[in-house]
Amino acid sequence: MIRVAALLGVLRHTTIAYEISEHIGQFPNIEMTVISYNDSLIDDLEIEIDTDVVTVKTLNASNRLDLRAISELHDLLRNESFDLLHTHHNFVGSLGCMVAPSDLPIIDTEHANHKDHYSVAQNLVNSVTLGRANRVVANSQATLDSLYPHERVLVPSNQRCVIYNGVDVDWIDTSTKDKTWRTDSPRVTTVGRLIPVKNQETLINSFSAVLDKVPDAELVIVGSGPRQSALEKIAESNGIQDSITLTGGVSREEVYNILYYSDVFALSSYSEGFCVALLEAMASGCPPVVSNIPVLHEVAGDTAVFVDPEDTEGFSAEITRLLDDEDRYQRYSIETRERARTVFSIKRTAEEYLDLYQEVAEGS
Repeated sequence: MIRVAALLGVLRHTTIAYEISEHIGQFPNIEMTVISYNDSLIDDLEIEIDTDVVTVKTLNASNRLDLRAISELHDLLRNESFDLLHTHHNFVGSLGCMVAPSDLPIIDTEHANHKDHYSVAQNLVNSVTLGRANRVVANSQATLDSLYPHERVLVPSNQRCVIYNGVDVDWIDTSTKDKTWRTDSPRVTTVGRLIPVKNQETLINSFSAVLDKVPDAELVIVGSGPRQSALEKIAESNGIQDSITLTGGVSREEVYNILYYSDVFALSSYSEGFCVALLEAMASGCPPVVSNIPVLHEVAGDTAVFVDPEDTEGFSAEITRLLDDEDRYQRYSIETRERARTVFSIKRTAEEYLDLYQEVAEGS
């Protein structure tokens, strides 16, 4: 039996680290404990915990440097006889590395591009503890390639690897039975936090030209964040607010339902660590038109159309072309669905982590 503590910042519908932990916990001879640094009561979590496969402990930290929560984490890692610590999320992962017993093996997963996503301060904090990990896992080759030279010195090449995130096909297929978002209008959907790096502005600015060719089309922007008001104003300034829906935060089941009843998935991000949303759209058979950045080529391969993230004319042209060309649309829909479901199964992700857990635990 390998007893694993997975340390996360929060547990949300979009927390892929928890979803992976839950799938790992389904294997025999693995005992998974997920520690949430910021969440308070388990009953208040927005996700349902499968207590048969994972135990969840919450530390209710009021801020990043909550001394009580750090002390509880310190005691937890020393008193629970864990065989392995798996850290996720930049700052909380660093805390775990600092307070863990020196003989406790650690696997650290890096979820975002270091150069594009993290500030100088965040990278400094991460760098202090990165060398403490026995293995550093990146969720994509692009994330691994983003490590700074000094981070590569701290983590030799034989201690670095890539394990891709995966998609839960059964969950997606179950969610599509709900017809709430069914529509006869052509629908373009994007999913992501409403923050500058996601660059939803390009999609909104491109949509006027889409409406010129497909007047009944609609753009659905799924997600919450500080840019919502600004994005609404951009839609109004283009005079297309009636054709755009900003859903705010919704459950994963509702995201899957929206994607299933969408015709095109569009993403104009400047940077992504992996982009689970793209993978979920692909698994739903929703052809993608996405930013021409390396990590999205990793995920989609030849099954997506790639456009520069600032090219509004390119996005409108490619979205319209997919909506107009039935043969091309069907080819992309079939190929993208097949790629997501065969190459990026979350079961495969869990199996690769299980192999790594066994390697590190036995090697220690």
